[in-house]
Amino acid sequence: FGPPGTGKTLMARAVANETGAFFFLINGPEIMSKMAGESESNLRKAFEEAEKNSPAIIFIDEIDSIAPKREKTNGEVERRVVSQLLTLMDGLKARSNVVVMAATNRPNSIDPALRRFGRF
Repeated sequence: FGPPGTGKTLMARAVANETGAFFFLINGPEIMSKMAGESESNLRKAFEEAEKNSPAIIFIDEIDSIAPKREKTNGEVERRVVSQLLTLMDGLKARSNVVVMAATNRPNSIDPALRRFGRF
């Protein structure tokens, strides 16, 4: 985490480059959709694509925009997206060679379940 312009995304790209991993960028605000279930589907497709191209790094930029604290959000879509993201991360197989990285300017606004040890 850190202020805008400090190289968070560049660092993730560098890790992918140095390790030879496929780099899959998810821009938080862009994955959100007003259509029911589409945001969750977009996330599932991203994880499937990364697994097909493993070793891979899924980098979620501005994760706070898609994974706010569930108890503080009024939006049902945001709650479902957080739940879907947690399910997808828990479902990554140890041998799938997919790593999830994320960046935010506001770490305290992210759902606590995502900040738990071992998630990233």
